[in-house]
Amino acid sequence: MSDEKLLRELRSRVDDLDGKIIELLAERMNLIREIARVKSRLKLSVKDVQREAEIMSRVEKISKEKNLDWIFTQDIFMKIIKKGREIESEIRKNLLRVVYLGPRGTFTEEATRKFFGDVDAELVPITTISGVISMVEKGHANMGVLPIENSVEGSVTTTLDLLVRSNVKLCGEIILPVEHSLVGKEKIDFNEITAVYSHPQALAQCRNFLARNLPHARLYETSSTAEAAKLVAISDAHDVAAISSVTAAELYGLLVLARGIQDEQTNETRFAVIGMKDMPPTGEDKTSIAIFLLQDRPGALCEVLEEFKERNINLTRIESRPSKKILGDYIFFIDLEGHIEQPEVKESIERIGMKAGFVKILGSFPKARRQNNCWKNVGGRT
Repeated sequence: MSDEKLLRELRSRVDDLDGKIIELLAERMNLIREIARVKSRLKLSVKDVQREAEIMSRVEKISKEKNLDWIFTQDIFMKIIKKGREIESEIRKNLLRVVYLGPRGTFTEEATRKFFGDVDAELVPITTISGVISMVEKGHANMGVLPIENSVEGSVTTTLDLLVRSNVKLCGEIILPVEHSLVGKEKIDFNEITAVYSHPQALAQCRNFLARNLPHARLYETSSTAEAAKLVAISDAHDVAAISSVTAAELYGLLVLARGIQDEQTNETRFAVIGMKDMPPTGEDKTSIAIFLLQDRPGALCEVLEEFKERNINLTRIESRPSKKILGDYIFFIDLEGHIEQPEVKESIERIGMKAGFVKILGSFPKARRQNNCWKNVGGRT
């Protein structure tokens, strides 16, 4: 073989190795991106001195085994680590942070995952409705997800009361079919179960199943269905069960003893997506408002509703809540079809403002779609 041919072959092998080095660097940076998201969820800092020292120590050892110049190798890996930090910092900066009513394993988490789909987002459980709203108001999260209404039990009044007193905006809604399951540590006959744990609404929504199959069992209320599953999982007793979602059962390593035990098979919960910015019109929108009537007199509410009728605006929900100021004073929550930027909607609300003592626009947002990844469908970022 001539030297010219040998040189071409050697250079070809170098080119192949260069390609492999680039591929490995790209793979490493993709792993750094995944690590960045996990570290963000764990609330770990970008710079990890101990981890970086471990990497450099391992690289030094391998370099010496391969008879490589350590100064040369050190310089390369210091640049690689620095670039990794830069990528991680950029991801942290651009990561959409979404808080939801937790803990993990709740139907609210399912709704959140359904709405945001595969959007690059950090999902953070918060223990209270007020906590979710506060995180969004203070800028500690971009968006929040809260239960607002159930087809069986009605409105989540805490959510309504806090929305009217906060500065957050309704940005979207999710409708999630609610399927309750009886879960436990092991397969067990129903007559052996002595206690059932769950959220009060879940217990109420499964009352017929409980009366028919577990009339002897004591019922214990918990803060959420996921918390009920967790309590059963950590309990020493094997004759206790929880009513939760299948997701919560999987999360805590429980077996599903009976599925779809809710009394109403069409049981659905509507969840509100909140943020601090108004959503643009999509052509398929709803608007939520809160109204306080200054004068309590016959026909006052009728006059307000007449403004919608005159402009052919359909109302999808109307509900009253105590104002929490004077006995007999109420705030009316109204959902209507259309966006606040539509002339007829804007005009009707302006006219109502002249008649009512207080009108608050809670937000205009796209109607719920029974599909995943709704956030991308509305072009979402905040």
